[in-house]
Amino acid sequence: RGMIEMQDFLKSTIRDAGAIAREYFDKGVTYTTKSHLADLVTEADTGVSDFLIQKIQAAYPTHSITSEEVKGTINPGGQYEWLIDPVDGTRNFAHGISIWCIIIAVVRDGEPWLGAVYNPIANELFFAEKDHGAFLNSMPIRVNSKNDFEFVTCSFSRMPRKTAVYGTHIDEYKQFLDNMNRKTGAWIHQFGCMLGTCYVANGGLDFCAQNGGLDHDYVAQLLIAEESVAKVTDCEWNPWKRGRQDI
Repeated sequence: RGMIEMQDFLKSTIRDAGAIAREYFDKGVTYTTKSHLADLVTEADTGVSDFLIQKIQAAYPTHSITSEEVKGTINPGGQYEWLIDPVDGTRNFAHGISIWCIIIAVVRDGEPWLGAVYNPIANELFFAEKDHGAFLNSMPIRVNSKNDFEFVTCSFSRMPRKTAVYGTHIDEYKQFLDNMNRKTGAWIHQFGCMLGTCYVANGGLDFCAQNGGLDHDYVAQLLIAEESVAKVTDCEWNPWKRGRQDI
């Protein structure tokens, strides 16, 4: 299968997954908790995950697949790895708040290659290919020209607790958020999902900071951000690497 064909497959499949998730959302869902009270899962998460895995396996049987809702990696060691977050923003989704998305990244030879983030409610498909730019519904996007912190519009993720999963660089994150609250006229959003990075990519937000996601949350959206000419770093201002939670 050719490279263009794979891109088209990703775009059409994530839209199909969005339609399935939207059906769940419109009729309402039940949920259970996973690791803690804020870590929810609904029948939509598992249903969309199953759909995506089946579609990818049928089209690309040699590829690896890592989904938030499946333990471990399916078919590990493939040249290509699909990273899936079937419903990002499950807490919003479960409570009827229409701020959530579907995230899929394709990693080739260990490097992010394709990224797609789909917001079915607004019909926004953010897409990027490494070294070929970022797009919103096929239109090129780029970060804005804001170059200082005065009256910035920004997005922060929720404040993580020190746990086995969210235990790194929390003090720096708290200090940064405190500085933004006390020293600037910042308009701070907390979306409850990873759409904030995409809105930085299309120039709507000036910047975002996050500390609590995993690779299936981050890889696609950060490729989109980088391809929109955003600078993407960890809290020490080094280029972000897979496995880091601070962005």
